Amino acid sequence: MSLEQLGNKKARSLFLLLGIRGMMLFLIIGTLVGVLLGLRFKVLILVPFILILACAIIATGDGWKTIAITILATAVLLQIGYLVGLVARVWAGWYLRAGKKPRHQSAKSKPVHF
Repeated sequence: MSLEQLGNKKARSLFLLLGIRGMMLFLIIGTLVGVLLGLRFKVLILVPFILILACAIIATGDGWKTIAITILATAVLLQIGYLVGLVARVWAGWYLRAGKKPRHQSAKSKPVHF
């Protein structure tokens, strides 16, 4: 194996590693954004965010297969994150409402019956 071939092999493996890191970055960001959107907004907010993320992924200039897989995986994880945020919002609502329940106080007078 010549020195030039070894250099090309290292360059390809580094490029592959950076490509995987870029994909993982989009997946992590997609999931976290989905959780935040689920805590605050309704489901229709996902459409513009998926389009914005798709544009950002296309701008990376990777191969079309990598772009397609990254867009699909990011859209799925964005929706899963949205669902997790929605569940967290409902759970937090139950928890906060449970703490505000008025305590039952006994009546000082007897009830009037007609």
